[in-house]
Amino acid sequence: MAILPPIHNIAEICAKKNVKTAILCPGSRSAALTISMVRHPDIRTYSISDERSAGFIGLGIAQATGECVSLVCTSGTAVYNFAPAVAEAYFQEIPLLVLTADRPAEWIHQYDGQTIYQDNIFGKNIKKSFNLPSDFSHPDAVWQIERIINEAINLSQAQPKGPVHVNVPIREPFYPTETEVVQFNQHVRIIENVIFEKKVSPNFFENFYEVWHNSSKKLIIVGQHKSSKLNELLKSISDEFSIPVLSDIISNVHFENVITAHDIFLSSKDENLLSALAPDLIITCGMSVISKNLKQFIRRYQPRYHYHIQENPELIDPFQTLTHKIEVSDEYFFETLLTDLDIIHFKEGDFEEDDNAYFNLWQTTNNEYKVKLRHFLKIQPFCEFKTVENILDKLPENSIFHLGNSMPVRYSNLIGFSAHKNIEVFANRGTSGIDGILSSAVGNALATNKIVTCLIGDVSFFYDRNALWNRYLPANLRIILLNNQGGNIFRIIDGPNKQPELNDYFVTSQTYTARNICQDAGVEYFEIKNEVDLVEALAAFFEDSSTPKLLEIILDGELSTQVFRDYKKLFTNLS
Repeated sequence: MAILPPIHNIAEICAKKNVKTAILCPGSRSAALTISMVRHPDIRTYSISDERSAGFIGLGIAQATGECVSLVCTSGTAVYNFAPAVAEAYFQEIPLLVLTADRPAEWIHQYDGQTIYQDNIFGKNIKKSFNLPSDFSHPDAVWQIERIINEAINLSQAQPKGPVHVNVPIREPFYPTETEVVQFNQHVRIIENVIFEKKVSPNFFENFYEVWHNSSKKLIIVGQHKSSKLNELLKSISDEFSIPVLSDIISNVHFENVITAHDIFLSSKDENLLSALAPDLIITCGMSVISKNLKQFIRRYQPRYHYHIQENPELIDPFQTLTHKIEVSDEYFFETLLTDLDIIHFKEGDFEEDDNAYFNLWQTTNNEYKVKLRHFLKIQPFCEFKTVENILDKLPENSIFHLGNSMPVRYSNLIGFSAHKNIEVFANRGTSGIDGILSSAVGNALATNKIVTCLIGDVSFFYDRNALWNRYLPANLRIILLNNQGGNIFRIIDGPNKQPELNDYFVTSQTYTARNICQDAGVEYFEIKNEVDLVEALAAFFEDSSTPKLLEIILDGELSTQVFRDYKKLFTNLS
């Protein structure tokens, strides 16, 4: 009989601490973990054969819900295949509990199968790694196991959230006998981590408001984020006090007057415009920013003050201008700011109108360049850029949009969509890799009843095709595949596009389509080769269905490259 009750109780601790979704990868060494997760009445389980895809499906679920998801795999190289998802979760601050079965320490590197060094295998790309004891008979070992699992889950959910690894050495026998009943200890030790919201002292705000009032050109920049409350707070601050707020599409800050076209007009060579837009004070929050032009603009026209609101203790400064790091939640900071500014204006009587010239310049420039982009795209042939515009225009309201990396996220960021659509945007911009985009979207769709649309390029899609190799594909999933027969971004960026090896070693030209993959996976398939058919197909593509749908759009990569070059040339020279 397997002596594994302490291992089975890992599932009980997970359930009691709200880790109620488990992604399970088949294997013998991990059998006790798998069986306990499956047999626990309060845990929802998914069996995913490919560990790399499994990791990203778990990440997608955690992305959507904000709750910790557990990943379980057997020993050996299976563990390494979680690494891309673990790294993405770490840099995107997404909670995962990674449970990896292992051989006992004395069997490592003894020519025994599936043995590698799993201790601290994810290096610095994880919040913390733990090792459980390999013998469970002593009460101290049981106490240690329960303590470690509690600590790991608490740590995954503490700010900044992130993945935590628990390595679980297990001896044979792995499986219960036919008559053995897996029981869970209802009185297993639960250790709650009481977290208090960090706040700043009144002295800080007194000094900050002096800087605020002495800065005539104030700017707020939001990186990748997910918070409807932050959206409302920044809208109020922008509307009431005429402060321009800059938002990428992945910032999920979408209100009427938010600045979204900055990546277009900050590429301008008009020095008068750029110097007039240069801020004295910037406040930043959120994670990564897509716009390279924005980063270069701030680095060149450095503000006197730069306050970054960030709970993560790491000092992160992509603009190279940081003067103050404020380690509190951005919702708390901006709520306090809004309340205090209202009080200050009330006390001062608002006798003098604020100078809105700086705010109006950002608004006017933003609106002008959005109109210019629409006019530019209107006269273009059937290409990637124009196709993405059509897609964004047809996205259903109150849906979820999962963006692929490389060109899909860049096109979408340039174009944007109407704020009234209430679309929530996700993207794997923690590491910006292509390796788990589709799997993340599958996980995202499993966590909601809303339509989830994944916009993805062909290299990313075929690289992650195992995302469709499972029996859980949700009917609310919509995949839009931009197939230009290779990695077209290498035709666009300077460097590889001037090399004779471009097509074979960078673009890696291919002739695959998704038709057979969809047939195997039970996904409804559509193929489009022109704009008229695209507009017609999109009208019905988002309708309810009993199966997922994939729309494959065949595009000319070289033509799309030329259109994008024309766009850059035109908008860089506009004044």
